[in-house]
Amino acid sequence: MRWIVAVCLCLFMFSSVGYAGVFEKEIASDETAVLGTESLPKGWAVASDPELVNFGNKWWMFFNTIELDFRKKLPIHILSASLPKGKGLDSPVTEWVVHPKPVISPGKPGAWDERTVETPKYIRGYDATTGKWALRLYYVGWPHQKKRNKDYHISFAQWSDEKQAWLKHGTPVVSGDTPWEKLNGNSFIGDQSLYYEPGKGVNGADGLWHLWYQTASNDKTYRGIYLVHVTSRDGVTWGKKTIMKHQVPFSNKFTQTGPFHLDVFVKNGYYYFTGFLYNQQDLSKQGLWITRSKTPDGSGEGDFKDWHPMIFENNGVAWHDSGLVSSKCHETGLFSSTLKEENGQYWLFYHGYFRTGKVKDPCKDKSKNSGVIGRAKLSWPKGF
Repeated sequence: MRWIVAVCLCLFMFSSVGYAGVFEKEIASDETAVLGTESLPKGWAVASDPELVNFGNKWWMFFNTIELDFRKKLPIHILSASLPKGKGLDSPVTEWVVHPKPVISPGKPGAWDERTVETPKYIRGYDATTGKWALRLYYVGWPHQKKRNKDYHISFAQWSDEKQAWLKHGTPVVSGDTPWEKLNGNSFIGDQSLYYEPGKGVNGADGLWHLWYQTASNDKTYRGIYLVHVTSRDGVTWGKKTIMKHQVPFSNKFTQTGPFHLDVFVKNGYYYFTGFLYNQQDLSKQGLWITRSKTPDGSGEGDFKDWHPMIFENNGVAWHDSGLVSSKCHETGLFSSTLKEENGQYWLFYHGYFRTGKVKDPCKDKSKNSGVIGRAKLSWPKGF
């Protein structure tokens, strides 16, 4: 999801500040392009926003792609790809098979998600309302733009054993209904990540659902970009929203929290946040970073103090390094990381946007931009 770009350019200029616990060396290596337009079935273009899930010893990837139908104004769907059963995440990229039938598609004319469904995030959790376990893909949806004002909401599709399909919930479960979640009067939320915290019931039932997402507002009081944390007992009805108030290494009054396009990975009692950090004063440090927190909302002492760069976007890798001009406005670069562990090895999946040809103004003309889903090995920092 790249809506934050325009907001950033309109709202602020960056100033870098000193920050303890910030490291300088990339901890990811062996960057490999996994899926791009050439990997997709005919009629589809660009691959982005990967989510990785293992079902029954078989890895699946859910991702966004564009349907090449100009009459429909190029709608964005969620497709899937899979590895053969038993194959690991270190498999050659040629092992991935893309399935042509969309997993989730935009809604019917007039629907809240008529134009786009994107940014899938998987979660298995216990729904205390129904008393059943559920497998869900949460996503962001939006209708066709009106005067270039987008209207973003979050909902989910739930797996049905009977239908052997992901069925939409039907209506948004989270919308921007506070001043700090509205841009030009519309709901402006997205890039969500989820975690189900096991409860005291059988096999972890009666636990707590956690949801994090980013929001942007031009409200006079809440002007800026934030991360938000909220919890639920069923993943449908969510409680009080909390703005996360931690600082990032390269901060200013508009971007004190982060990272953005985030993913949350839970390990040994820590919440590890991976995602994108701006650094407009030193673009060599801009890219995908990882940090950790003892609390889900970043309210504890010591939370969000150690930051490690996973991948710098201007590191010479062609499918996310298109030069400093478009990196400055974040129209090309790195987005949407997701972290997975398999057999003691950590793998980072993410997507890069890059220019396929020359344009006069890379920050305004995106006609020659394309997207690729990548994979890298992550070396876990000692003591982290």
